Amino acid sequence: MDTYVKRKSSIAVAVAGLLVGMILSFVVFVFGYLYFVVGLRHFDRTGKIPIETNLERLDVPPNMSAGMRVPVKTGNHIRNILVIGSDTRDPDKHGRSDAMILVTINTKTKKIHLTSLMRAIYVSIPDDADPQYKKHWSSKYMLNAAHTWGGPRLLMKTIQRNFRVDVSHYVATDFSGFQGAIDEVGGVSIDLTAAEAKYLSRQTGKSFKAGMQLLDGETALKYTRIRKLDSDFKRTERQRNVIMALFKKMGSSNPKRIATTAEALMPYVTTNLTDFEFIGLIFDFISYRHYDIDQMMLPLELYKAMVIIRGMEMYDINWEDNINALHAFMES
Repeated sequence: MDTYVKRKSSIAVAVAGLLVGMILSFVVFVFGYLYFVVGLRHFDRTGKIPIETNLERLDVPPNMSAGMRVPVKTGNHIRNILVIGSDTRDPDKHGRSDAMILVTINTKTKKIHLTSLMRAIYVSIPDDADPQYKKHWSSKYMLNAAHTWGGPRLLMKTIQRNFRVDVSHYVATDFSGFQGAIDEVGGVSIDLTAAEAKYLSRQTGKSFKAGMQLLDGETALKYTRIRKLDSDFKRTERQRNVIMALFKKMGSSNPKRIATTAEALMPYVTTNLTDFEFIGLIFDFISYRHYDIDQMMLPLELYKAMVIIRGMEMYDINWEDNINALHAFMES
């Protein structure tokens, strides 16, 4: 009897050991694969962006000064990541930020908010340009110039100062990086206007109609770059539409498809998220993919705020109204 019990106990221990070994092997494989995927990105060592103080000393117009008196929006339930689309192909230059979308993940409301910031908003830019661009720096200019003069670091500082949001992490890519990712998930569904459908049909040689259409990676890229049909405001909306569609498509995909999509996108990504932060974001995506997604665009005034400054068209906005609208949107 004792021999039987011992033999049964030994078998149980062996089976338990085998199961633990299999689980550990799987965990090691998953983490190893994630490190491989994350390692395909370009890492930028930009540190945390501190929240500025003593802004009342800045020489800025009254509307900017009023906005800077609004406290910076913070909270453990809010996570902000700035998505930057750059127009440069030169690795030695930052280039102007062609698209700036603040992605806000609110774990309390279980929503993801996408806020496009128009590139020509007239802002106060911190005196922290890269040495080679120091002579070009101006304390007040359009928003996307901050990226030209100091890359994502100076752009995040400028957004934090003017829009009163806590943002220290960014993901930058040219929208061409989305092409392979979109093809991996089998295309994205976009609700086209009649003008957009006609334009894409002419550009691609394919036939598109107004309404919901499935776009492959190449066509989705052309969609985000449409400039001549309407306005820059609509162009930023098209960029958000593609990001939302890709996110939703990935959310409905199986883990293998999500992994291959991330693998296709990563070589086009530059970010200051560390390995652990990025892997953590990937794991969090398991819950984030079920969140509702909504979008908005700033400035609220659209063309009503357009002025000519130094011969350039810029948006001189009511900062208090825009900041309060952004903060309310982040909590909605």
